[in-house]
Amino acid sequence: MTLPVVPRRILFISTVADLYGGERCLLDVVQHLSGAWHPRFVVPGPGRFEQALRERGHAVDEFAVPGGIGRGELRELPTALRLARLIRRRRPDLVHLNLHFAWPIVSAACFLARVPLVIHVRNMMNGGRGRLERRLFQRAAAVICISEAVRSRVTDLGLVGPGRPASVTLIPDGRLLTSYEGGVGERIRRELGVGPEVPLVGMIARLEPMKGQDLFLQMAAKVAERLPNARFLLVGDTMAGQRREYVERLHALARESPLAGRVYFLGFRDDVADVLAALDCFVHPSRRGAFVSVLIEAMTVGVPIVASDVDGIPECLGREGAGDLVGNLDPEAFAQAVIRILASPERAARMRGLGRERARRLYDVRPLARQTEDVFAEAVKTSSLLER
Repeated sequence: MTLPVVPRRILFISTVADLYGGERCLLDVVQHLSGAWHPRFVVPGPGRFEQALRERGHAVDEFAVPGGIGRGELRELPTALRLARLIRRRRPDLVHLNLHFAWPIVSAACFLARVPLVIHVRNMMNGGRGRLERRLFQRAAAVICISEAVRSRVTDLGLVGPGRPASVTLIPDGRLLTSYEGGVGERIRRELGVGPEVPLVGMIARLEPMKGQDLFLQMAAKVAERLPNARFLLVGDTMAGQRREYVERLHALARESPLAGRVYFLGFRDDVADVLAALDCFVHPSRRGAFVSVLIEAMTVGVPIVASDVDGIPECLGREGAGDLVGNLDPEAFAQAVIRILASPERAARMRGLGRERARRLYDVRPLARQTEDVFAEAVKTSSLLER
């Protein structure tokens, strides 16, 4: 008689309760994990991510994990002790940290609980912090980086030591592509009162200076001077109500001539596929970008793209024609790229086709989930061997 295989327990820790790119990617990956894993989640509190997890039937614990043990001080050690107690209660075989920022606390807690840790690096790191924090990073069983730019940054900061972490693997973000196919752009245009003949240019991102919405609006003003019938939309909100001054600045820019009355702020939207399908051009003038997974969504829908040529963005978009990469953060350069797309339906159609093909070839979440599973399995195996 063959005994059933008992799934390994994996505890996913998120420092974000809302639903942004990294959380969307994790949802899609978990949905496509095999039966070899039994997931449970830790989130800081109520929010769209927490709600989505409960709607899918996942068990969720609420625990707010701060940024880390900083600059040689151990003031957050009590938090690490409480998190370690939570981890012991849940008895996972593995812990996964979905955003790297809180690695010092989570790594310390996993050390105390004697559970292996996988750190997922989805952002460009600003610094390697102190010696203690570097050592806590290096004791992870494995690290997943979403782009070569991210992996190079991790190495350059001295976070990778001899044999530690045991593996640093590059796995790009993926998406359940069928969720973005068949978007109904006409519905969004009716909502905005924008006819099919009106050029519509948009951006989807959390509202913060790094993402570059201010550059988008400066670019939009230059496009509007040459194409007076063009309209522009921004989708996204701020994280936990932050960046009020930045948002006020964006609204002030949108009120100035020639943009007055031509910019739509749509806030957070669940119907991203429909919004993307309504666009004639998608623009992402980000100042930094580890990968920018919304570009996957735009490619899947088939929207011509203009994006910054920085960090890992070229790895996501490629250089084969799915989008135009702008080598500097100059609103005029972005405006020229947008106008070239709007002025050439044939070129736009070619970009749409190339984008869809690239998304299907590289960013289907199903094979990427299998690669992620392999990292999880190897991390558990390696840690078990080290304990013998």
